[in-house]
Amino acid sequence: MKRQLVLGALLLWACGSDGVASSSDAADGGKDASDGTIVTAPSFERPIDLVFKVHIEPQSTLEQYKRHRDDVEAVRKLAEQYGLKLTIHGNGEFWQFAREQGDEAVVRTWLANKHTIGPHMHSVYCNPDGQHAWKSAKDQEIADPAFVDDLWKDHERELKSLLPDVTFTESTPFDCDQSTFIARMDAHGYNTLGGGREEISEQWMGHHPYYPWRIGGTYLEEDLTSKVVLVSHYAQFTEQDFHGPPAGAVFADQSLAHHQVGFLQIYLNRLYAERTGDATDKVWVYGFLTHDNKSTPEVRTEIEKFISWLTTNFGNGKVSARGNPILKPSTLTEVYNDYVGWEKEHPATSSFNVKTPVPPSGQKITQLGEAQRKAIYPGPFWGMAELLRADGDNVVDYVKPIDSFSASGVSCHELSFGARADATKRAKRWLLWKETEGETSVDLKNVTGKDTIRRWNPKDKTQSQVSAAAVTIGSEPVIIDVGDP
Repeated sequence: MKRQLVLGALLLWACGSDGVASSSDAADGGKDASDGTIVTAPSFERPIDLVFKVHIEPQSTLEQYKRHRDDVEAVRKLAEQYGLKLTIHGNGEFWQFAREQGDEAVVRTWLANKHTIGPHMHSVYCNPDGQHAWKSAKDQEIADPAFVDDLWKDHERELKSLLPDVTFTESTPFDCDQSTFIARMDAHGYNTLGGGREEISEQWMGHHPYYPWRIGGTYLEEDLTSKVVLVSHYAQFTEQDFHGPPAGAVFADQSLAHHQVGFLQIYLNRLYAERTGDATDKVWVYGFLTHDNKSTPEVRTEIEKFISWLTTNFGNGKVSARGNPILKPSTLTEVYNDYVGWEKEHPATSSFNVKTPVPPSGQKITQLGEAQRKAIYPGPFWGMAELLRADGDNVVDYVKPIDSFSASGVSCHELSFGARADATKRAKRWLLWKETEGETSVDLKNVTGKDTIRRWNPKDKTQSQVSAAAVTIGSEPVIIDVGDP
């Protein structure tokens, strides 16, 4: 019954049916029919909430405001072209300019088109000496909870002055102590936190968390009594640099090619959960972001390539082999509502919890070794996460799909890995899996160009040398390469 209700309520991505696999392929248990045959029942797993976030940064001139506003409008039109929704969080000065310039109608169009809005509390505050004299807060001020509270009121005042009849429950705070901003969110009536605090996950796990969770006092810890739900998303699309709060900044690869690798990972984890019930039909989230001052035509082109790839392979109403929709365009508020619904079905249940590790003396928390990362990894495929991770020195990029084995029900995607600084020093790696139950054998000699290949175990990162002529592929991911660059 639960599965039917959820599917009936889903807003599917258009109404496409290309690539839809029959749920009759499912073999996740079943019951005896009257004639003694086994009738299989599809297992339930929620679609991945796809979150497209926009951050509006501080601007000090009217010309900058107009350019930022127009950038947001260009991104909005791009998102709507593909049926996506935006979550738009902006600082107080942007909302102040919007009110002064008579742009209330523009912002209300965002709401009318099912996008959501919230404040983005930067460490700037409104100087009472004059209009637009917003100043940067000093370190000692940021450390003062009372000052932070006043700063939040400054940002909120401008947004609420623009839209006095709208209730806001989403926000993205600036870099202050985590316990401070959680308390401020609760005090000011915000229940949904935009990502940022969890960015250290890219070093600890190799990717962002797959689930929303009630955020605890530090990093990725969970507090089931917290009133604030964190919805994870990656940082600025296309950037490849260090990002995050000063105490937890790590290298983040936000290129199109690595986003494709990242999405394949969440998809394969969800596929595993759907087949095994291992994830208790949790809420799944994949989020990406751009800024109003960084959404250049070149960046928008890369974002559109990503959205088009997602739509072609996982959207347009596509369902899994077990009959469950794969993607659902969502806002932060919709993810929050999905999460609250999940909590009611699974009271007092952890959604996601990685306790802050204690590194050895002298080691930074942002530089955990492989053994430490393995010890805290929360999912079934630690080996896959390690093999597909990227950092400041190494890259793992998506290259292209390989359609040679589609008749056998096997998906195959070519990747590249190696030195970030030198594209000539990279090798090929292939990610394969079978959507449905059972195993099949594929010949990878023509794909890899080798008779013997290296096969990796996606769970523990062990490896073995096998014949390329007969590689067994099942429903769990298989990672193949021919050696290091």
